[in-house]
Amino acid sequence: MSITTRQRVFFHLGSPKTGTTYLQEVLWRNREPLRRAGLLYPGDRPEAHFQAAMDLQGTQFQADWEDADVPSAWRKLVEQARQFSGDVVLSHELFCTAAPEDVERAMSDLAFAEVHVVCTARDLARQLPAVWQEDVKNRHVVSFSDFSAGVRGGEGRSHWLSELFWQRQDLPAILRKWAVGLPPERVHVVTVPRPDEGPSRLWERFACLIGVDPGSFDAQVGSPNKSLGVAETALLSRLNETLADRLDWPGYDSVVKYQLATEIFGARASRRRIALPAEDRPWVQDRAKQLVSELSTATYDVVGDLDELLPATSRHSGAHDHPDDVEDREVLETAIEALGAVLERHAELERATAAQASSTRKQRLRGLCARNVLLRKLYRCARARIAPARSSRWVPRGG
Repeated sequence: MSITTRQRVFFHLGSPKTGTTYLQEVLWRNREPLRRAGLLYPGDRPEAHFQAAMDLQGTQFQADWEDADVPSAWRKLVEQARQFSGDVVLSHELFCTAAPEDVERAMSDLAFAEVHVVCTARDLARQLPAVWQEDVKNRHVVSFSDFSAGVRGGEGRSHWLSELFWQRQDLPAILRKWAVGLPPERVHVVTVPRPDEGPSRLWERFACLIGVDPGSFDAQVGSPNKSLGVAETALLSRLNETLADRLDWPGYDSVVKYQLATEIFGARASRRRIALPAEDRPWVQDRAKQLVSELSTATYDVVGDLDELLPATSRHSGAHDHPDDVEDREVLETAIEALGAVLERHAELERATAAQASSTRKQRLRGLCARNVLLRKLYRCARARIAPARSSRWVPRGG
């Protein structure tokens, strides 16, 4: 007697800066072997899940620019999932900001499958600096002090980005919203291992959850979403002020966020990593304990250990640990190195463009000669005159 297993959809919601980009890159790079193993990572491009998250919520990532691929992106992913016979993974960190009515629609659209909600979670002491520098990478300008004060709450300095922090990082609240009607065993929290274990350990946990052998797939990624250092973040913040509205979002995303922040800064070792300042550690520790307590009470399925969400003892101390404390000298050195890398890339592009133009001209000339007898004869005569001139420039030794 055969047993029919219902199709499962693993809905990975985030949160941002919890290894989501790394997992999405691994899933995308391995989508064909995953499909052969009976697991679908849908979409015809890497950003398909991001666009689906925007479409589900009826919004755009940037208010001053509209992505024409967002409308109907959610429906396309759902249809691909529906047509596949095996399990499916949907993954983007911005699904976590969905409103209750968006969640209801998502669950209704996926009613053909057994839905599992998945959240990756990381130590709050690592999250606060990571999210702040990621906001700067998305062309915002805000000091860490103002950002932290807003996240902490109460009287004092604040910033509108601080409000977004808890919308995307309050894991118990996010899961309560998404877990309506689901049994606890179908709500999964995957904890991000400590830094010394490496990113592949996160993939191992995630892979085991979705039912594939982690060792059977390539877990190496080309351009990890590496966090910036203190000087890099300060430089980028100043650039954001300078550029202001001079670049639209596609231009900024391609040139500043990807080429500069991800590729150039990501390829170098930061002289000073961003660490949570000592003044913020007490309240962050208290809030982390509260989050862990709420998750423990909810009896969700935990892959990893909730204790990994509690801040470890800081190895950083001293007067220069605050992310806002950066000297102009540090920023200048970083800017000079970045400018050198930009000019090097520009020179490579110029060479490639010139070579391509030369090749194109030759191809066009050959095409014209193939169709015109007179041009073909003139071309051969020109080559015959050039060849002896070239050969006369070089005389072999002893000749």
